[in-house]
Amino acid sequence: QLRTGPAYAGEGSSDDDDDTRPTERLEPAADESRDQRALLERLALKTSSRDAEDDRPARPSSGTARRRRAEERKLVEVLGRTTDGEQFQSAIDGLWQLWFSERGAANKAKLEAVDALLQGGDLAEACAAAEALCAEHGDWTEARNRLATIQFLRGDYEASIGNCERVLAAKPHHFGALSGICMCHKKLDNAAEFEEWMGRVLPSDPDRRRRWADRAIRALDRQG
Repeated sequence: QLRTGPAYAGEGSSDDDDDTRPTERLEPAADESRDQRALLERLALKTSSRDAEDDRPARPSSGTARRRRAEERKLVEVLGRTTDGEQFQSAIDGLWQLWFSERGAANKAKLEAVDALLQGGDLAEACAAAEALCAEHGDWTEARNRLATIQFLRGDYEASIGNCERVLAAKPHHFGALSGICMCHKKLDNAAEFEEWMGRVLPSDPDRRRRWADRAIRALDRQG
């Protein structure tokens, strides 16, 4: 059974949202399906935090939060509008960098240490370090997304789903968490839930990607 997840739930009233419902989603060809699965894995495990140095305080002021949200909104808009591959990748990288540095330079370094443990295969230590960051910064979505990734790699798919849902409660457009939750449901053979969440991942089709970005922007705007 699908846990309660906010990712675009209740946003089906717009004229063009029907195209993204899972029951109407066009099935990809076999080669495209393999490419999409490979992309899901790359997104779920992506650890780029390059050049996002930031000396802001660990708990940003409301003004800083608004500025960050404006930056995030702009990057999401690029994802939805651009047809240029380099611009698209720059927007993806920019969002990872923004999410990675949301709690300042010191906490960014701690999250990078989690990634180093993860890449070194020390999943137990990585999990403990990620859990400590989540305990200290319960609303930091990227720390929780890293924890979800580690839980997936350890085979704790139910726990990973729960943390992905918490990430998506704050950022319904978090493509890493969307990819991760799909992978978890696939591992658990939850076919209906897998199809439901696959209908919400970042689409490759330009028109559907634009509508995806428009919904994400509306969600960001509602956050103030």
